[in-house]
Amino acid sequence: MLAISYIEWLGSLTIIGMLGVGAYQDLRRREIDDWVWFLCIPAAVANAYGIYSGLFPYGARLWGAELGLLAVMGLAFYYFGLFGGADAKAMLAVGFALPFQAFPFHSQIPLFGLTVFDNGVVAAIIWSVLFAIWNLSRWARNRTYFGRYSSSSFGTKLGLVASAYRATVGYYLARSDRLFPAESVSVDGEGVVSFAPTFRPTIEFEAEDSIKKLREEGKVRDTDELWVSPGLPLVTFMFAGLAFSALFGDSVFHIVSIIFRL
Repeated sequence: MLAISYIEWLGSLTIIGMLGVGAYQDLRRREIDDWVWFLCIPAAVANAYGIYSGLFPYGARLWGAELGLLAVMGLAFYYFGLFGGADAKAMLAVGFALPFQAFPFHSQIPLFGLTVFDNGVVAAIIWSVLFAIWNLSRWARNRTYFGRYSSSSFGTKLGLVASAYRATVGYYLARSDRLFPAESVSVDGEGVVSFAPTFRPTIEFEAEDSIKKLREEGKVRDTDELWVSPGLPLVTFMFAGLAFSALFGDSVFHIVSIIFRL
């Protein structure tokens, strides 16, 4: 029916535009404006009309289950510190915009929002592995690469290479809009500055302000070592996962299928 094709196209164009804008902002400044997620509203209204009027075989209960699952996952990951707020909002917005597969996208499971998330997580894992390999290549060329962590445990070094890289205070402050400190900075009663690795870097304006203050006080210099992280731009990976679904569908479905064939 013509009405179905219009609704499907609206959902497809909405999710492309919404995740595309979100990915652009995510890469540029690691923050996404809230208005981006409101772009899903027209598609959500059209989907509700199509589902509740019986135009789609995709039932209201299945849509509700998908939205509930995405909401619970997003909130859980957010409160455990694995996601930012924008990532959780993106998951729910995807479920509203295009809960079912529509051209040019497809999926082997009925919950298309989950497919976008699955593919995004797989893309993030691949990126993390490549990032760690790049970091190890820097260590291979310079065995003093770990700096103050040269004598630290294997676990500490593994956490660093998987999530951060060695830079300087000046380098970080010049790029603080898109980099996060991967170390916590503290000053003891005698004014001695110490650093400790943090393996879950987040947007912390307080950390940036404290480093700036220490530099102004002369306790750290621009050339001093500081480990920084680019973070995981999950919305960007979800956008890549959306593109992947147009070609192959759900990556986790394929991975599980391969495992069970072995």
